[in-house]
Amino acid sequence: MKVDIQLSKEAEQDVLDSFSWYQSAREGLGDEFLEVLESSLNAISENPQAYSFRYKKLVRAYPINRFPFLILYVLKEGFVDVISVFHTSQNPKVWKKRI
Repeated sequence: MKVDIQLSKEAEQDVLDSFSWYQSAREGLGDEFLEVLESSLNAISENPQAYSFRYKKLVRAYPINRFPFLILYVLKEGFVDVISVFHTSQNPKVWKKRI
């Protein structure tokens, strides 16, 4: 059973910033990033409990293929709340403040 996915405002900004960076690095790479992200979100939606906990048995992490990002999310009643689309070279304190 698929569950709905909701991106926080911060996660939406993460996506926009990453898209812009990849698009400026190479034309079309930002679009490829969005395609991989969409596929990843679909996988989470189809089986949100399948991915490991990253923080305090609350925040789960889905590693995005091909790009160095984690989708960090909390499974809530009836939906998935994405708190961050996190570049793995960043300091984890960035997303931990979002909980």
